[in-house]
Amino acid sequence: MPPKADEEPMSALAKVKLYTAVHWKGLVIFLTPLIFIFVLSPFPPKNYQWTAYCLCVMAVYWVTECIPLPVTSFLPLVIFPMTGVLETGEVCRSYMNDTLFMFIGSLILAYSVEQSGLHLRLAYGMIRLIGYSHVRLLLSLCIVTTFISMWITNTAATTMMVPLCFAVLRVFESQNLLNVYKKNSEGEDVATDITVCYFCTITYSATVGGIGTLIGTGTNLVFKGLFMTQYPSAPEYLSFPLYSGFAVPMMIALAVSTFLSMAVVYLGLLRPGSKAAKETKITPDAKRALKKQVDADWKRLGMLTYWEIMVIILFGGGILAFFCRSPQIFKGWGDAILEYYGIKDNKFVRDSALAMFVSFLMFLLPSNLDFFKNCTAKYKEDLPKERIRSVLDWRIVITQLPYSFCFLLGGGFALSDAARKTGLNEKIGEVLQGLKNLPNVIILLMIIIVVVFVTNFASNVAVCNVVAPIAMQLAKEINRNPLWYDLAAGIAASFCFMIPVGTPGNLVVQSAAKIPTSKMIVAGALPTVFAIIIIWIMVYFWAPVVWPDIHLLPQWVDGL
Repeated sequence: MPPKADEEPMSALAKVKLYTAVHWKGLVIFLTPLIFIFVLSPFPPKNYQWTAYCLCVMAVYWVTECIPLPVTSFLPLVIFPMTGVLETGEVCRSYMNDTLFMFIGSLILAYSVEQSGLHLRLAYGMIRLIGYSHVRLLLSLCIVTTFISMWITNTAATTMMVPLCFAVLRVFESQNLLNVYKKNSEGEDVATDITVCYFCTITYSATVGGIGTLIGTGTNLVFKGLFMTQYPSAPEYLSFPLYSGFAVPMMIALAVSTFLSMAVVYLGLLRPGSKAAKETKITPDAKRALKKQVDADWKRLGMLTYWEIMVIILFGGGILAFFCRSPQIFKGWGDAILEYYGIKDNKFVRDSALAMFVSFLMFLLPSNLDFFKNCTAKYKEDLPKERIRSVLDWRIVITQLPYSFCFLLGGGFALSDAARKTGLNEKIGEVLQGLKNLPNVIILLMIIIVVVFVTNFASNVAVCNVVAPIAMQLAKEINRNPLWYDLAAGIAASFCFMIPVGTPGNLVVQSAAKIPTSKMIVAGALPTVFAIIIIWIMVYFWAPVVWPDIHLLPQWVDGL
């Protein structure tokens, strides 16, 4: 298209700005490896320098997401063998290990809840139990989302609750009590404050619930896997019951603080004369309308189905078995297996074996009673006419499993393994020696604040992959237990409340409810402050109760 006669040509600076705005990802991809070449000097570089170079490039790529996160995770497979750092087979083992099978197994278990619709029964049941005011509804959504997110991914838990939030708000909108959207200065629909309150609460609750169990979010499995990779001779500190014993009280405290933050600010809880309290007051007619809608949806669900019963048995039995594998307060089934075969290694049977066993049963067992017609039918016409669906349908699961996350986790494990074997961890520790004179309580707070800040701008898993190994090396250098700092960094990496890009759950509610980033920043500010304080207190005071030797620098730190 030819330029207009009165159009002035672009200046060089304007061209540069336009090019940078359009092609910034390409510039990051091209310039990052060049900028970090100094890490390889003096030449020829040693193995720890190549590992540091790979870490720096991957950190930038992960934080900027200039290429997909899983694609960045392939770099160790390219760089380490070609530079003599690690052999190819050794690197590949990081991409398929116990932690990754635990991750896959936990996702498969989560899909059973989603496919059977059990989560809807739980949500509607909780609303009917607690009540129909805004405060009670918000509490119901907070409890349900937090609980569900303990067992399935944060993103899945958030996505499940989005239609329920819309259903509740639409009933109140039909009673002229609120508007789901309002027009901004450009005439576009954006979320009102009450919409922001509901939708931000569910994504924040999903984040909080995710830390309650090892399978609640990928970040938990990352910092567990990094700890096991870094210190393979350490005892199994992060077993399912021990970790949940530490995390569940913290999760409850965080859930309460998140609910109170949102209810006080947006619903006027404890502020009866405030503008928010007056604007969110619900009339008796509106409560009756919502009750009618919820009762209709509950009736539509019908009686508890055989499918749901099977999910409860298999899923619930699996969770119970996780806690009973090796609870250390009585002899678990895992301990019995080791004793029977005379095996001394207490890590011989791990949670991933159980996760895959329960997954196998879900693909094997039927989801309805039609299967038994094969045993009772007298005539050919009485036999089932079509394939009987199992509790989990592999054809559906295979289209939903986020395999890319396995590569993301594996890339972090490969980096951690190389850093340990090449001596990069010791080099990083030398740089961090300056923190040795600070009190432990201050260092823990610094780690938590830095990680929470960074994780708002980058993928939680990517941040954990980068920061947790550094935190563990810092602990070793200043004569602290690496588990302590790994917990602080790993748990803090989950808490992105303010910026949508930090976690997929935030993006889900932002796109679904049309929440401006500025409103999410405001909504997440107070929960973020509470999260930092609660994590700090729990890691410093509660972790030593769960792990009494966390105050000590154990022998396994040096591989003994």
